[in-house]
Amino acid sequence: MNRCRFVPALLVLCLPFVGGCRPRAGQEEPHHVGAKVNIPDFIRNTATYRGKAIMLPLRVDEPIIRGQDHSLKNYAGRDVRFTTVGPNGERLGLSIRIPEGLQVPEVGNSDEVWVTFVCTRGSLQEGNEARAIQTP
Repeated sequence: MNRCRFVPALLVLCLPFVGGCRPRAGQEEPHHVGAKVNIPDFIRNTATYRGKAIMLPLRVDEPIIRGQDHSLKNYAGRDVRFTTVGPNGERLGLSIRIPEGLQVPEVGNSDEVWVTFVCTRGSLQEGNEARAIQTP
């Protein structure tokens, strides 16, 4: 192969590796799933979110002390209290059921998790069922 063809061919073959090895910028939050939620609107008009999948960053609001071999995993099959704060300081408290068999991270009281859930009844305290729980 002559040198005039070899150098451009080598550049074309190596070019994808130069750009492909860089870490992605801005990947701090998980990919958004479900309806975009304006927290004040969600608090006032929860019924309009009935049947929709929602993903929110929430804090565990249960008395779970991880040092005593307890974690959110122990709450599978039960309703769990979570909280978050909206952009204007409004507090959202809600209850979400964690179904049996769902993968749940080892987290405790006040730890932040991303929860994807379905608002089945349009209520903050009843009928919310987790589909995924992950740490940020």
